Amino acid sequence: MRYPGEPLNILHTIGLKELYPLIRISFVVDRHFKVERFKKAIMQCNKVVPELFSKYVLEDNSFVPVTDDLEGVLFIGLDPDIDSERWDLFADPQLRVYLNKTIDSYHIVIYLSHILTDGAGAKQFLYLLAKAYNIGKIDVVNHQDIDWLRQLLKEHPVKANPQVDHPTQPLTMPALMSDQGKRRRTLTFRLSKEETKQLHQAAHRQNVTLNDLFMAAFGQAVQRYSNTDEIALACPTDMRQFIPNQEQLRIANHTSRYNIAVKSDLQQPFETVVAAVHQAMTKNKREFQCFQSIKELIGKYDHYTLNELQQIVETNYHVRSISYTNFGVIDSQRFAFTGCALTDFAMLGTYRQYPMFQVAVSTYNGQINLSFAMVGNDTAERMGRAVILTMHDLLCEYILKFK
Repeated sequence: MRYPGEPLNILHTIGLKELYPLIRISFVVDRHFKVERFKKAIMQCNKVVPELFSKYVLEDNSFVPVTDDLEGVLFIGLDPDIDSERWDLFADPQLRVYLNKTIDSYHIVIYLSHILTDGAGAKQFLYLLAKAYNIGKIDVVNHQDIDWLRQLLKEHPVKANPQVDHPTQPLTMPALMSDQGKRRRTLTFRLSKEETKQLHQAAHRQNVTLNDLFMAAFGQAVQRYSNTDEIALACPTDMRQFIPNQEQLRIANHTSRYNIAVKSDLQQPFETVVAAVHQAMTKNKREFQCFQSIKELIGKYDHYTLNELQQIVETNYHVRSISYTNFGVIDSQRFAFTGCALTDFAMLGTYRQYPMFQVAVSTYNGQINLSFAMVGNDTAERMGRAVILTMHDLLCEYILKFK
């Protein structure tokens, strides 16, 4: 049995030595959580999305099953940040789940292959998993086709522009003198529920989006360490928003990205940068700029070799050293387990080798999370923490100014 992939699966098959394509989700559930019920739920999800228990075959962009049980999928009593280093998406399942029991709770970490799905698809997987746990059996079809996207590209013709994806003044973090003590690390800093509420209100009053605020805050926080007067960032966007029937289950890669580069003087008020980011993003959305990054890949997919397609990705969707992603709101009503309290939720991108760095923003249960996953030493972790704390300071400054 072989399950064919779609063109956008190839997006995350480049730069594998620098960046292994993973999505990491962690949370804690209380002692009322039923492990056997959870195991059955994982099995139910595989019936809907058989690629989960499959290896990825790069040569023909397909998925081939490697197991029909939880062997190689569920791991109990292991440190996920250590054990997941041996995960091979080209030989192992595209899903990996770690479960660790404490006296009164279970700590769960879920890894999903970014080759198989994007952040929005990962959220849909979480909802599917919770539904399977809560009702026992799920009867739904997963859709991965991109016919709708091919039609959109015809309706909104854009010209690919590699310069947009390769900024002349990229953001950077400073290199460190020593790599000693380097290991996988994750960190999440949460805005309080009150801060989250107030930030929503301030954004609404100023007619900007929360995403504008996060990008501006991240850009300025990193700019403090960069020799640049510009904030150049790529902002992933979920193209499912353009599908007429958005209710379909789509655990797949349907992401493209907007690219912005705005002038930023660290002496100017933060709200000036927010306004510039908002203006750039509004223009990009109006012009469907996000289609630039995937147009050539989709147009040439049926006629070009894998190596040529990967080069097209490098030209239009390359891996940036400094990266931003916003997973948006994870619905706490849909991602919940019957009879259990769920806390400490965090959703991250892959582990980036410092000085590469990514901030991942997510919102769960009324709180904004600012997170990162990195490979680095204690000093690198402090640098990452400093960026996130600076973001928090800038956002709180915005709240105070526009209460």
